[in-house]
Order: sequence, then structure tokens, then C-alpha cells
Amino acid sequence: MIWGTAYPSGNFTQPAMRIPLFLVALAAPALAQEPLTELSFDPPWRHEGKLQALIVSGQNNHDCEWTTEKMQRILEDSGRFEVRTTGDPEQYLASSPRITEVDVFVLDYNGPRWGEDAEQRFLEAVSAGAGVVVVHAANNAFKGWTDYETLVGHLWREGTSHGRFHTFDVPIARRDHPVTATLPDIRDHPDELYHDLWRAPAANHETLASAMSSEESGGSGKEEPMILVGSFGKGRIFHTPLGHVWRDQEHTRASFEDPQLHTLLVRGAEWAATGAVSDGLTAPNHLSAAEAADGWRLLFDGVTTEGLRGWNKPGFPDKGWEIVNGCLRRAAGGGGDLITTGVYENFELAFEWKTARGVNSGVKYRVPEVQGYTAGPEYQILDDPGTNEDNNPLSAAAAMYHLFAPAGKTLAPTGSFNHSRIVARGKHLEHWLNGVKVLEADVDGEAWNAAKARSKFKDMDGYGDRPGHILFQDHGGEAWYRSIKLRELEVEPARGLLSGSGLAGWKVVGAAEYRREEGDIVGSVPEGGLRGNAFLRTEEEFTNFVFDVELKVEVPGNSGIQFRSRQRDGDGVVYGYQAEIDCSARRWSGGIYGESFTGWLDDLKDDPAGQAAFRVKEWNHFRVQAIGNHLQVWVNGVQTANLVNDEIASGFLALQVHGGGQGSFRWRNPRIRVLD
Repeated sequence: MIWGTAYPSGNFTQPAMRIPLFLVALAAPALAQEPLTELSFDPPWRHEGKLQALIVSGQNNHDCEWTTEKMQRILEDSGRFEVRTTGDPEQYLASSPRITEVDVFVLDYNGPRWGEDAEQRFLEAVSAGAGVVVVHAANNAFKGWTDYETLVGHLWREGTSHGRFHTFDVPIARRDHPVTATLPDIRDHPDELYHDLWRAPAANHETLASAMSSEESGGSGKEEPMILVGSFGKGRIFHTPLGHVWRDQEHTRASFEDPQLHTLLVRGAEWAATGAVSDGLTAPNHLSAAEAADGWRLLFDGVTTEGLRGWNKPGFPDKGWEIVNGCLRRAAGGGGDLITTGVYENFELAFEWKTARGVNSGVKYRVPEVQGYTAGPEYQILDDPGTNEDNNPLSAAAAMYHLFAPAGKTLAPTGSFNHSRIVARGKHLEHWLNGVKVLEADVDGEAWNAAKARSKFKDMDGYGDRPGHILFQDHGGEAWYRSIKLRELEVEPARGLLSGSGLAGWKVVGAAEYRREEGDIVGSVPEGGLRGNAFLRTEEEFTNFVFDVELKVEVPGNSGIQFRSRQRDGDGVVYGYQAEIDCSARRWSGGIYGESFTGWLDDLKDDPAGQAAFRVKEWNHFRVQAIGNHLQVWVNGVQTANLVNDEIASGFLALQVHGGGQGSFRWRNPRIRVLD
């Protein structure tokens, strides 16, 4: 139950327990096709019962009537706490048997001493392990009570002061503590900034974050501590001088209206009570056995940068992005957009994210890597309260930027993890937020075409309807990502061209070595070199089709993907169309070559974007489409060939190992959609 008491200048109500909608949504079972095993946010404290918090208030030279009720709502709405308040700590702390049940005391008090019995019981409870949260003017209290001063650590005493109420930043200095481990920097926080706090001689407190007390605001011109942690006996102490609210000055309530302060207080109180902070999924950067069985794989393991690189850059950026406490963090420095090395078209992507106040970012998908604009549908990553000030639904969090607005969404508080999913299956796209599907759209449908015609993407052919990279945007602000996982989806009537562990359905032509290895096809020049070309060809022939395959060059050489190809009678020479794989400086990968019958049909001589699409020693996605006499090739979502040719109407597919001294190539996931 929640217990309230009368205050000298007003009354506290007895509000009912409130659980925010975003927690309800996360706890509810998702209705998506093939849902994620870990979609539900199910932290341990939900099973163990709520933490018991007692707000100690009643007298203060600040507006404690308002701030205490506000803190009660903040703690309750987190779902972590059951909250009681007392406006008569002298009586309650001295006599209530429930003091032994308290997990964390929240101090919003600055008045007379409590009396020997109350003070002794309070210190005994803290020494035995109860946590303490010290908020703003509670550090003014009890001058000369040495134990209290040691517990609080930094106090308002003679020489302490503050400047004008103003906005300022609180950058996190240390992220080796649970309170601040994944907490974004606090930006533009409106408050009073204490300076020259006195440190108690026996205090053991450490500073996790400070703010510059500017001389222009009437401050000290120095960095002043704003987030502090310490201990008293077995009790953990969390202390913030933030949270100034003056009576009869409603504009100062902005300090407590800032959701950044809400998040900080909840994290501080939970750590003081338990020594840990729960935020987002309980097992980040982890695949459950069920997920692994369903085909999920991690795109980010929380430790390494493998599988990620800069936009149009060979490696992970050397600035602007960093790995912090199992998270991918876009920090200061301008590292540019970050993309997956892999290319994906039909997939389900899940990830957790949070931003600092006022940050605008996004996750784009089906993005071909060309010079210029990164064109692909964008899942908006946004701090709505601090960023979307014009309340534009097409720019809001979880929107498909500039095209479709989300509906029925609930965001986690600023600085807390949200859980998102993107489903791209054929022409059907979905955005999910915290367990709820908030929008869906069909590429080239009536609604899509109307929205695209009104947008900045109206002249972009193929927008949203081609394979491409997944991109994490560098939009200039602080954004955090983790638990990034993906599974590829099949779209009927595509079918795979491999079965079992061997090469059934294929046959070798020539003297190259072809084998299955870890599910992939590996083709390589044998020791001593290869005279003539070799091919692994399908036994089946195809006329009109879309063929997709992924390729990685392990040892550079020349290769290609044959399509509508045949073998000549007599000598068995393979001839037909070939999507080139060119590791030379010429970089004509994805052009169409007439193998053993015409030579080049569509090269990349005047196509710098096509030349840049293919990457040696990385996985590349090739798509070959043949419909009638129209032949097209895409490499990593970039069109590299567009040819009209009537010479060969049908034939087999084949994977080439070109004659020469070296070359080793790995193909995976060959699949075909046969078209009428």
C-alpha cells in the first residue's frame, strides 16, 4: 500500500500504483509472425517484488510538497518501486516497524533534527544495507551531525552558493559504474547549479559526472559535482544536487519536469537499493537457444566491431563511434554513417536503442552503397520530447522518415532503452516499437506511391525495393545501440539451390576444386594453377528468373556468375552470359561478359558507382535478373548492368573459377525465383 501524511503547508494524496504504457506493451506477448523469443522486457525485479522506497520529507526551504509528490510518481511509474512518504520523520523513523522493510530512503528534507531515536534507527538501517538517495537541498540539512554529513558526502555549508537558474549540460565522466554505464550525457537541463559544496572529512564519495558552473550564470567558473556515489556501512549512497524547485516560482519546476532527471533518479534509486540497474532486455547482446534455432544471428556482439564499417570506407571509423559497456555508441567526433558489411533484402532486424536529449538519428535499411545520399527506408531514432518540437508525425520516433507516421506507440523515458524491430519481407515493410507494431507499408502500393510522390525520395528509382546494407546514421548527436540481431526471411516463390551437405543438383566442368565447407560452396584454383576455366553448373536450366547469391573473394583472382549458359557440343566449352567478378584495379564486377561467344556486352567503364559497389574479401550480394531479352545485374544493391540482348533465351547457372595461378571464392545462399 502507499502511505501519505499531511504536510505543514499542504497534503499529499495517496495515488494508486501506476505502470507506464511502455512497460505494459513490453510485457504483453507480441502478435508478430515468428516473434522474437526475448521481445518481452522481463527484468528480475518484476518476479522478486517491487523495491520498497520511503521518501523522507515534510520540511524544506524548497517546495517539498510538490517535489516529493513528483518523485513518488517518477519512482512508481518506473515499475520498479512501491513508494511510501512521510512528512513526520521524527515519529515515523523512531517508531514505525516498517523501517526495516525499506530498500531505499529518498531524502527530500531540510529542517530540524529528527531526534536521537529516529536518527539512530535511520543510521542503523543504512549501515545494515538500506540505500539512500540525496536530492538537492537535502545536502543543506543537519550541520554538525557528523554521521549524516559523512553519509551525504558533499554538503551546502559556509562558502557554498549557486548562480542563476539556467540550462546546462552534465556530461558523464565515468561509465564504470552501474548508474552511468549506459546513461547518455544530460543535455540542456534547466536547474540551479550548486558550487563549492563542502566535502565531509570522512566521506568516501566519488564523482561520476560534473557540470561547468559558468561565471556568466553567476557560478564559480569550475566543474562542480552533479552525480555522486558513496557508501555508509553496507548502505549505498546516491547523491545529486540537481532538482531545485522554489516555492511560488513555477518556472523552476522545469528541473523536475525534465525526463533526463527522471531517468537519473530511477537509476540512482535502484542502484542504491540493489547495487545494480536494470535497463532494457535482461540479456543484451545474447541469442537464446530458441533464437539461434530460428535463424537469428548477432550483428553486434557488444565487444568487437566485426561486421560493421564506415560508409564508403574500408574499416570501422577511427572516431565518432565507440563500444561502451556492451553498446555501440555514436559519440562526438563525426565518424560518419556506420553500415553492416553484409547486404540484406528480406529480414527481421531487432535492436535496442536510446538517445541523449534532443538527438535525431535513424536506422536505414535496403541501402545500396553509392556515392551521395544514403537512400533507403529509415526507422527514425528520436528523442521525441526533446527533439520533435513541431510534433511532425513523419519525423517522430519509429516513423518511416518522410513517408509514414507511427501509431499506437509508447516510448521509454529519455535515456532508457527502447526495443525495436524492422520486418522487410518482399514488398512488405513493418516497424515495431516496444512490442507493438506501429506501422506497415507495401512498396509500390497505392499508399506508398502517394507518400513517395510527396517526399524528397520521389525521384529515386528502386527506393525500398532492393537489397542493401543496414545503416546506423551519424546525425551529429549521441545515440546508443545494442542487442542488434537479424534473421533472413524467405519470400515465396524463391527456392534454395543447395540441399544437404554436398553438391547435389550441380556438376563440375573443368579442373578447379569445388567443395562444401560450413554450408558454403568454395571454389579454388588447384595447387600448381589452372589451365582453362572451370565451372560448377546447375543441372537445371532456367529462362526467366531472379537469381540471388552472396560471394566472398578469399584469394583474389578472376571469376564470374554464369547465367543462361550452355555447353557446346563436341568440346563441352561453357558459353553464355556472365556477371563478372573482377578483383583487378579495373573493378568491373557486375558487368555482363559474353563468355566464349561475344566478349564484353555491358562494362563499367563509365560507371564509378558500379565500380565501387564490389568489395574484395567481404561478402557481396549479387542479383541477376533475366526477363525476356532484358538482362540486369545488381551488386550490393547497386545496378551494375542493364542490357537488352536476344542471343540466348535460356540455360543453366554456373559459378566460375577462372584459369590462372590463383583464386579462391566462397558462395553462400544461392536461391532463385522462377518467373512466368
